[in-house]
Amino acid sequence: MFTATSYSGRTVSLLNNADRAYIEANDGWYCQVCKEHLQLKKGRKRRPHFAHHPNTACPTSNPESERHLEGKALLYRWLKAQGAEVHVEAFLPESNQRADLLVKNKNDTIAVEYQCSTVDREQIRRRTALYHSIGVQVLWVMPYDHLRRKGSVVYLKEWQWEAAYLGHSSELRDTYLQRMPALFYFQPPSLFWTAHLNAYLSPKKAHARFIAHRLPPSTLECVRTPATVPREMQRSALLIYKKETRYGKRPPSTPFSTIVQAQLLRDKIPIHLHPPEAGWFLPGQPWVNESPVLWQSWLFLHILSHFNRQTFISLQTLGTAKQWLSTYLHLPVTRARILMDEYLRLLVRLRVLMLHADDTFTLMQMPRWPQSPDEGFAMDQQYAERLCAVNDSVAPRTYFPL
Repeated sequence: MFTATSYSGRTVSLLNNADRAYIEANDGWYCQVCKEHLQLKKGRKRRPHFAHHPNTACPTSNPESERHLEGKALLYRWLKAQGAEVHVEAFLPESNQRADLLVKNKNDTIAVEYQCSTVDREQIRRRTALYHSIGVQVLWVMPYDHLRRKGSVVYLKEWQWEAAYLGHSSELRDTYLQRMPALFYFQPPSLFWTAHLNAYLSPKKAHARFIAHRLPPSTLECVRTPATVPREMQRSALLIYKKETRYGKRPPSTPFSTIVQAQLLRDKIPIHLHPPEAGWFLPGQPWVNESPVLWQSWLFLHILSHFNRQTFISLQTLGTAKQWLSTYLHLPVTRARILMDEYLRLLVRLRVLMLHADDTFTLMQMPRWPQSPDEGFAMDQQYAERLCAVNDSVAPRTYFPL
């Protein structure tokens, strides 16, 4: 770590030039979180840094590799050069977390976490939720060698899906594909890559648009700005997955998959003849382990069952579905609600539902079930064209909710 507090109470950073003389003149340091004594290490092979003694009880202490220290220092210099208020290893007592870097500007506060090691998905989810609970966004930045790609396809581990950045504002909840989730990769000393996910392919891969940013001149605001994708490229990416669901292998066998496919078969709908309204990429898909064709088919049938009894529906009338998705997709209820809201608005884009001023929905057309994979894929193509035509007319203006 680069920060420590002296016995006289001054907190210093090894990355701050103004602190260097003070650090050289003092030799007693402690951790601002756990108050334990720290060692100042000045080896020939590694950057100078503070370290806890072995067997520390500090809740925020983790051994740091040289790569992590070096990357954190380079990212700090880049952010500082933009004139931003940047704090190294800032401790946030409200969430009991220490951010690698904390950036404060007029509109928001952003934690930048340089994640060099493989972690559990739940850890990323938990830490992200803690940041959001105190109004802090978080950018999970991975080393460049974590980026595994082939052309426009990025290969992802489970925890890396969870590291996708969706932003923070709810102002554009109706723009669908314009708010593509983004993954960030740092290639020291001065290249920052973004992978803007724009189509789901399988639990281990996605279609993405890759952008390389030079540091400088690129700024933090630049690298986290949503990217746009040419219409035909977007359409083709969406249909890769849809074609696989019609003609390829069944979705991976999971308890959730078994439940959904059994229900579809009770309704005489084999999975390859699923409704064309299901199986589309949504911004919240990175939160979900299951294939979109599964959970969207289930949700679409549930929505239709409500229209058998009533003319209008809303998120409130779909409370049972929210709880069910939360349970079986292993999502917090708030995320299940956002996912359902995204899907309802997708159906508006497809002209299946109509959205009213009071946030209720009515059914615009009765669904037509495909009788063959060929017919199903033809219907998929029509919907893909409709989605991409809609998104051509919508320009991104801000950031989005997690």
